[in-house]
Amino acid sequence: MIVLALAGSVLSIDGSFLVIFISIFILVFILNKTLFKPINKVLDERERLGAGRMTEAKQMLAQYEERLGKYEEQLRATRAEAYQYLEAQRRESVTARQDMVAEVKAETARQIVAAQEEISKQAASAKQNLESEAQAMAATISSQILNRPVSAGGN
Repeated sequence: MIVLALAGSVLSIDGSFLVIFISIFILVFILNKTLFKPINKVLDERERLGAGRMTEAKQMLAQYEERLGKYEEQLRATRAEAYQYLEAQRRESVTARQDMVAEVKAETARQIVAAQEEISKQAASAKQNLESEAQAMAATISSQILNRPVSAGGN
């Protein structure tokens, strides 16, 4: 009875088990060669490319940051140079303006001195003319009052 129960059972091991086991082993081998290895290869390549692209992106980002730093440094240096140039131009302009003001002041002072000398000469000439005219008028007035000629040079 026990032997019959084992013989009719679904779990009984017979020759078909060995055929099924060998079939599964062959299928696993064939699937491994034809399906799993190519898929794993594609997945590995994809992972490698993804990691490579990530590394490449990181390198590009590092290069960008390096170039940006250099650009900003050059920009700062150029700005500093421009400010120095503008400051030098401003100083030069101030110096030129001061020189022009000094030159104009000196020329004005020379013209004032020349004008003062001219005025002094004219005043002396006018004074001399007035004195000679006054003596001539005095002589004329004296000769009219005295009814005789009087010299203009003196008494």
